[in-house]
Amino acid sequence: MIYGKIKHVDILNRTISLNHKGRQHTLYFQRAMFNKFQKFLLAGTYLVLNTTIITRKNKDKRETVTQVIKITRPHPRGVRLLYSFRQLQTETKQFINSLNNKLFLDFEMSMHPYTVDKQFVQEIIQVGYVLEDAKGNVLKRKKMCVKPTRHKRLSKRTLKFLDLTQSDVDEGVSYKTFYHHLKAIIEAHRPAIIVWGRNDGLSLNESYRLNQVKPLNHQTRFVNLLKLHKNYFHVKNDIGLKTAYEMYGHNMPEQRHDALEDAFMTRDIFHGFKRHMNDPENHPVNLKR
Repeated sequence: MIYGKIKHVDILNRTISLNHKGRQHTLYFQRAMFNKFQKFLLAGTYLVLNTTIITRKNKDKRETVTQVIKITRPHPRGVRLLYSFRQLQTETKQFINSLNNKLFLDFEMSMHPYTVDKQFVQEIIQVGYVLEDAKGNVLKRKKMCVKPTRHKRLSKRTLKFLDLTQSDVDEGVSYKTFYHHLKAIIEAHRPAIIVWGRNDGLSLNESYRLNQVKPLNHQTRFVNLLKLHKNYFHVKNDIGLKTAYEMYGHNMPEQRHDALEDAFMTRDIFHGFKRHMNDPENHPVNLKR
């Protein structure tokens, strides 16, 4: 662990200089971390950091920041706290505990054909969700296939990857039916919509545009559970749904890429995460970094 006051910031090279125990350190930030904390990286700011030595391809070694633990700055009334990893964890816990009705949602999408098709757009073709109340009681669960609006025939890649057939989709509901079904759930229960990663939210927004319907964004509160995990556990790379599911003691021999199954997995991960945050000693996590 290194702590000290920033002496100099080099934005171009993403480095800072500070003194720690009488020795000057030049510390390098990887791009994503530098962009995240750049607004705090000013001369005179105090940092508490974890670092490691990384050897570059040219065999040059540089001390690289692996975690920002705390950022403070002198203030006329004392010390101003700008960032705290522990505070972030506390706020995440408070946020998760504050959620009432929750809709665990997952989509399966049509996939590009093996041949290049510049006109192809991905569409929602299967929806799975689990609706629960503030106490965790399941109010409703549902899986439905949705007929594509643009590309009616599924690609061979889609059929190979997903656990469904062309007939399943042909017999599915129209996008408008799905849209009004989701709208009714949102209006009736006002749930936080829990998803794993960014893709489901992006896919839903794209479906509004493709089908020329009014977005439900003003009525929805999307919670990216993957992002919360990465921030809370300080994980750099994305965590797969199956990996996260196994982190909390569940066994998943093979993921079938079924929307309802994935929605239930997201729900189990959510409750495992919540139990761990509220009682980490009795609910440890097998975090694979």
